[in-house]
Formats: sequence, structure tokens, C-alpha cells
Amino acid sequence: MTSWLYPANVKFYDVLGAFAAPKTYWPMNSKVEVNDLVYIYLAAPHKQIGFICKIEQVDFEQDEIIDQIKPFFKGDGKGGKSNKKFMRLKTIKSFTLKENSFTAYSLLKENGLTGMLMGPRNLNNNLPLLQYIEEVTK
Repeated sequence: MTSWLYPANVKFYDVLGAFAAPKTYWPMNSKVEVNDLVYIYLAAPHKQIGFICKIEQVDFEQDEIIDQIKPFFKGDGKGGKSNKKFMRLKTIKSFTLKENSFTAYSLLKENGLTGMLMGPRNLNNNLPLLQYIEEVTK
């Protein structure tokens, strides 16, 4: 099992609304597998991990799930056509969004996160960061 840190841009997508449902479809931007864990990092203004999810199924085409994801697109509500595959996530834990969160960007940086979080990170390749996240999200 691999653990992933996935960023989520709340400017373009109603991430909080999408993850309020027990199951959420999310773009696969890495080589994920069923039963992997995904930590969803919410970009500004939140700048913290908001959800822990387990991957239930992979390789959905956007056309297959458009009715489930379309309500969460912001702006014109179209979301655009994508050739990306999607995965179905089951939320197993959600966190209160607060300024002094243990999963805030600044603390993730202090505990092993390098660079900007622009795409998914395989946390198994950064054990200090993975161990920190596992400890503070118990």
C-alpha cells in the first residue's frame, strides 16, 4: 500500500462539497492502486490536510462519472473535457479546518515537505513526512 499527498485547489472545485459525500471521484495524477491512502491537502485559503481517503476503484473515464463530478465545478460549471482517468475515494477521516492545524503547510514543510505542492507526492518516498502525517492524523 502506498500513501499519497494530493493537492486540491478550492478555487476551481468545491472540494469540501465533494468530500462531504461518502464517496468522491478524483483525477488520477499518479500511478495509484486500489487500497492506497490519499491525504487531500487543501490549497489556500486553508493550507492544510482536510481528508484521508482510501482508493476503492481506479480508471474511470470522465464521461462515466461526469454526473457525479459536475455539481462541484466552480465558474461556468463545465469543468472541461479531460482525458485523465479518475479514481473513486472513500473518505475515512476528515479534519476541522483551523489556522493552527498540525497538518498546516508550514508544519508539513518543517517535517519533510520540499518545494511547492503542485501535484501528487508519493509519501513512501519521504518517510519523515509520512511518519509525521501519520502521527498527527491518528
